[in-house]
Amino acid sequence: MPAKMRHQISALLARMKRSGETSGPESAIALAAVVIAVAIIAVLFGLQTLVWINAKHWASVDPWMAETPQPLAASPDDLPPPPAPLDKKGIPIKPPQLHAYDYEFTPPWPGNYKTTPSLSFVQFQFDSGQVIAFLDPGAQIDVVRQMKSGETVLYNQFQNVFGDQAPNTNYDLYRIVYSASPKNVSPFMHSQDAFRANVLLIWKLSFGFDMQPGIHSVQGGRNRGFEFGDPASGRPVALRLFDDTDKQARLIFTVAAGSSGTFTQSDINTVVQSFQLIPVLER
Repeated sequence: MPAKMRHQISALLARMKRSGETSGPESAIALAAVVIAVAIIAVLFGLQTLVWINAKHWASVDPWMAETPQPLAASPDDLPPPPAPLDKKGIPIKPPQLHAYDYEFTPPWPGNYKTTPSLSFVQFQFDSGQVIAFLDPGAQIDVVRQMKSGETVLYNQFQNVFGDQAPNTNYDLYRIVYSASPKNVSPFMHSQDAFRANVLLIWKLSFGFDMQPGIHSVQGGRNRGFEFGDPASGRPVALRLFDDTDKQARLIFTVAAGSSGTFTQSDINTVVQSFQLIPVLER
């Protein structure tokens, strides 16, 4: 509420409390002025206030709503990889790769591993205890295409939120949605901005988080995306990656029950950097 309006309402209320002025025509006029002022505020800031209240409620129920993607801090184990060994012709030898769903990536740990396919994911478990679960990329929805697919409620909402600035890639959509935060909502923001913020926060709730704590932006090779969780916490960490064709892949890093194995950010970076479609001639 503008400071001038707050001052006027406070002055009116103060006059109403004074002896001799709480009855009669003047008090009626003062009361009417207050009612009009409240009505004006409701018209000008009603939507924004409701959105602000909802945002505060969501943040109190689920503190994750306040988290937004942050760049990864450099760590001592983020050293550049050693140069690849060369064959007799001087050509770099490609290290052994993990393969699933027409994709491949470099294993972050040496030693043997067991591949276990499942209905919706493939699991790689290393003898040292680390586990990578690679979710079926074919099950990941092309959200942007779905939202632009036709004159549906979702399509209309998408256009109302973004208009001519609608994101063209799933990565950009997820980046915008995950960057939404209750702290960016104010009762005095423009009504269109409040509407947009409300929809983005609702989408953020529906997208959800894969792991906790924290969201970080990641990039490596031709891939970019988001990392959920912290390897230093000893809890699972999830990746949501988008390649240069905007196809989405999701991976979960954890350790087998009872294992003493651990994984670091550098191990995760190895996967992000090397993750790619298997060349057609090698499939």
